[in-house]
Formats: sequence, structure tokens, C-alpha cells
Amino acid sequence: MPDTGEPIITITGLNKTYATPNGSHTVLNNVNLTIREGAIHGIIGLSGAGKSTLVRCINGLEHATAGTIRVLGQSVRDLNPTSLRALRRSIGMVFQQYNLMPSRTVEDNIALPLMRSPLTTSQRRARVAELLELVGLSDHARSYPSQLSGGQQQRVAIARALANRPKILLLDEATSALDPDTTSTILDLVKDLNERLRLTIVVVTHQMDVVQRICTDVAVIDKGTIVEQGDAFSVFCDPQADLTRRFVDNSTGLNRVYELLRERSPLLQTGPGERLIHMRYMDRTVSESLVSTISTRFGLSVNILFASLSIVDGYPLGSIVAKYHGSSERIDEALSFLAGKGVRAVPLTVPAASTDNPNLPADAAATAATGEE
Repeated sequence: MPDTGEPIITITGLNKTYATPNGSHTVLNNVNLTIREGAIHGIIGLSGAGKSTLVRCINGLEHATAGTIRVLGQSVRDLNPTSLRALRRSIGMVFQQYNLMPSRTVEDNIALPLMRSPLTTSQRRARVAELLELVGLSDHARSYPSQLSGGQQQRVAIARALANRPKILLLDEATSALDPDTTSTILDLVKDLNERLRLTIVVVTHQMDVVQRICTDVAVIDKGTIVEQGDAFSVFCDPQADLTRRFVDNSTGLNRVYELLRERSPLLQTGPGERLIHMRYMDRTVSESLVSTISTRFGLSVNILFASLSIVDGYPLGSIVAKYHGSSERIDEALSFLAGKGVRAVPLTVPAASTDNPNLPADAAATAATGEE
């Protein structure tokens, strides 16, 4: 994680409303968001949640209806056109569809933002060569976009966005059109740029794995409102908002366990002296072999039925579903022991009913968690 930085972007009470033939349509509602200098800040939400509108308000491509947006100490809404253009030179932006000019070579596409800069022709060429090397495309300077893969085109778009040495880089679904392997290489590049250039990077995405892979901080947006935000590990290890929990459960595979509970799968049925327990890492320092420890220390049989491990901001974030067998007192002691080691261990139940995640009947959930009929 980068050193804790001062706020470089501060958004307060932001609203964005569009006029439509059927009346006004609110896309952003009372958005409050702080982005630290030097962070890779993810903004994650479902399609239509307002993610792209929010990020376009940051650089003034969209005009907010109400609220304040301060970027690099300047109030975006109060800037005149000349001052706004000057601010945008400090904010690079990369889109999902690359937006390269097909009739220009790679080096000419990268040079576009430098056309009105005070650099001489030789200085522009040197800057373009530097950027090509930075994104690993020095051998493709004279190629045209149509001759490049999707990942290579996105690297060109990133190089172009960095041409004016911005302090902030906005990525709007920059990997959603790429295959998994290419996405991985682009995310590695983004993380490298953050570390080498000390860039503040805002990543707009609907992909949980993108946020887990590179983001230090995250904001979850749902229907135009930020419902949860904080450092990525803290948000994902103990999600509070329903949408955040759904993202986490989908990414860890826990939703499949819930489906098995609803189906009364024999795999998750419990007998006398058994409990179905969900264990989740709550502390960055968890590193012990805790399952082995509690089995030996408390005389329990612990059968792991499901496990997942993600690395979030460099720290392990684990989730385990296991069947505990032993006396009720010893199981309770084991759960208390785990809590002291930074692991939340609780009887597994299905989340509250919703259209996306319906609940078990109350008696079925209780039976699955406690093993009691």
C-alpha cells in the first residue's frame, strides 16, 4: 500500500440529474467521496449504477447538478473553460474502447495530447519514445491500431493519457473488453505506473477481481449513491452494505454454498454434535495454521468443505466453510479462540431474503447452522 496521502480528490454532496421526456432522471445522489494522493482507488458497482458519470464529473466532462468536486485543490464546478482545460492536463483518462485514431500510427496517437504543448518537435519525439518504453511498445511505434491486439491498443491509450505527465489517471472500465490474461498484464502495468510515477489512479469497474488485484482503497456505488468506502482490505473482510456482501460472496464462491444450503445438499447436512461454521479473516496479520491448532487444542474434528483465498492490497483474505464436530462447549471455546486471532467464525446461515439472494426457510437455515432438528 502507498504511504497514506492527503486527499487529492474530494467530492461532497454531488448530484447529477438529466432531463428526459419522462421527467428528470437522477444518476448520482448525494455522493460523498475522498480519494487519497498516491492511492489506487476502485469505484465498483453494477451496470447503470452511475460509475462512469461520477468519474466524468471529476474531470469536468460531465457537469454536476449540485455539490462540490475539488481536484488538486481546485473546485471543478467553478472553473472557467481555460482553467478547466489546464486542470485536465493534470488528469489522464482511459476508456473501455481505446478511442484511438485508426489513421494514425501508435506514436502519432500518443503524441496527440502534446500538439499544443510548449515542447519542441525533438522533445515531443523523446517523450513519445519514453512513453512507448514505459508501456512496453517500443517495437510498435510505426504500427497502426488495426495491427495491434486489444491489450496493445489499451497500452497505447494509457501511454497517450500519460503524455502530459498527469498527477491523476482515470480508468473507466479499461479492462472489461479484454480477456483474462490480457487483463492481468494491464493490471500489472497499472500497478507499476502507480508505484513508479506516484500516480493517483481511479479505477471504475464492475469486476471484483480487478479491485482485489490492484486497489488500495474502494468505494461501492449502488443506484447513484456511495454505500460503502474505505481501504480495500477492511471493506472486503467485513462488508456492511448488501451490494458489497454480494460482490464478496460472488468472488469467493460463497454464493454457491448458500445455493447448496437452499437445496438442502447432503454435503452441508449436520448431525448430532456438529455445526456448520463460516470462518473469515478479519486481520491482515492472520498467518497461523488455525484449523490444525483448534483441532488439536480443543479436541475437535474440523472438516473443511469449502475454502477460498484472495490477496487484497497485498494481504491474504480468506474464507472457509467447515463442519465442526465435538462438544458444544469446546466448539464455543474454539470460536472464541479464533476471534482472538483475527478470524470471525460464526454459524453459517443464508443472507436475508432479496430478489438476488433468496433465503432459506427459517427452519432450514437453523438446521444447517446448528445441526439440530
